[in-house]
Amino acid sequence: MANLLGAAGVIFVLVGLGYLARKLGILRAGDERVLNALVYYFALPAFLLSELAQATYSWEILRFVLAGSGPLFLLILLLGLLRLLKLSRENFYLLSVSTVFGSLAFFGIPFIEYAVGEEEALKIAALSVGLLAPFGVGFVLTLLELHQNREGSWALALGKTLRRLARNPLILSILVGLALGLGKVGLPRFFQQILRYLSGAVAPLALFSLGVFLFGRPYRAIPKALGLSLLRLAVLPALTLGFARVLGLSSLETTILVIMNGTPLAVNMIVLSQRYGFYVEEMASLALVSSLGALLTLSLWQLVI
Repeated sequence: MANLLGAAGVIFVLVGLGYLARKLGILRAGDERVLNALVYYFALPAFLLSELAQATYSWEILRFVLAGSGPLFLLILLLGLLRLLKLSRENFYLLSVSTVFGSLAFFGIPFIEYAVGEEEALKIAALSVGLLAPFGVGFVLTLLELHQNREGSWALALGKTLRRLARNPLILSILVGLALGLGKVGLPRFFQQILRYLSGAVAPLALFSLGVFLFGRPYRAIPKALGLSLLRLAVLPALTLGFARVLGLSSLETTILVIMNGTPLAVNMIVLSQRYGFYVEEMASLALVSSLGALLTLSLWQLVI
């Protein structure tokens, strides 16, 4: 329990320092883009490429994939059934985005590093990001395209999404890492060292930039955000725990998947919501509420596991 509280405290302080840096004027509006770019284009791709390239792959990974993705597909299926019955299209989009688009890399990996701390845990975390993130990002971008172009087709929206994913540094690093790992191609030591140095910046920098990003946003939909946050903080991790138990995953694998599927809304959704005109106030409030709430709920989920 003390370790969990300590990890939550470290994360809270790092996020708080980022927020304080903006409040005190040490960093100015727009500086968060520089921090985000450093994490998004360099640190996280280096971490994912390095870990996935060194991972060991076997048929057992299929159980891991099913335990991580199964709950997401189940919730989307249930929302789809509600859409056929009486749920409006806009509410379907809102609930789907709130469920699927988690902060796996910016929040999940740092939390696992501080709360779990095992080297093997980080390898499993990288694998979970590699297997879950492409679907989550692709699905959400497709929904946002459909929301913006109400007369557009799924095929057109999916085409735009695939073109964007082809330029996404995280997706590219995942694909390269998986290819190297599956092909058992070793990285030169010189290159490994570069990746190790860049990877070391992931956890503190991602959390600090989260705090910078959360400063000065319009948080006028807190009550609604509290309800939406339950999808990722409670419902999805509960389903993930059930899937992991049924499929016989190890305690460490179960912990990693529950944490990853219990992460808050990806903070980049704030920018995407503004770009696509998608529930701007709700997404900003949800990012704040779920980020703060996840410090408590993820610690509680670890105790349950």
